[in-house]
Amino acid sequence: MEQDRLRAALAFGSRTALGSQTPLCPEAEASLSALLRGNALYLAQERNMSNLTDLVRTKTAQEGQHPYAVVVCCADSRVPPEHIFHAGIGDLFVIRNAGNVMTPSALGSVEYAVGHLHVPLVLVMGHRGCGAVAAALLHGHEPGALGDLVAQVSAAVGHCHDPRQAERANLLHSLAALGASEHLTLLAEAGKVNFAGAIYDIRTGTVELCQDPQNP
Repeated sequence: MEQDRLRAALAFGSRTALGSQTPLCPEAEASLSALLRGNALYLAQERNMSNLTDLVRTKTAQEGQHPYAVVVCCADSRVPPEHIFHAGIGDLFVIRNAGNVMTPSALGSVEYAVGHLHVPLVLVMGHRGCGAVAAALLHGHEPGALGDLVAQVSAAVGHCHDPRQAERANLLHSLAALGASEHLTLLAEAGKVNFAGAIYDIRTGTVELCQDPQNP
């Protein structure tokens, strides 16, 4: 049952990102399973007991990084991905900005992680209580670069009025924006990477994978 859930989430993520189905990447399935196990540990323990030692710092400095997942998420201080997934140094390649917007720099960072570091999974994660989504729903006018960011979120949420629906719409918009990368598309078609979406609940600490609402 758990394997079916993971594969359904990866299949939905690929269709959302690329508009078509791509081969299942077994390494991506293993990475997504590891993220969910980490989230379970985060919920069960009061401290992150992952490997944060001098030994792993030295090892990764000398031998390079080999993260098992890319996590694109919001810069909100209540959404710390390394803790949410009980991860240590070198485990996750994290890309953050307010509203988990897939900016050109964010997309380029994903391309680097997948193309050069051979990371098999890209997880785009929104969250409950997102301030960027709330600002977009208010249709306010923010000055400067913040206004540009909120405008991107506004375009993503469209005519949504319910915050939860808007948070999902914004997440799926960012996930779909991965399809703008020809490089990522080719790697996905070759079975080198899969994509997934998730929503993090800032109150409960749980991560919910996004799947086809017609076939949950």
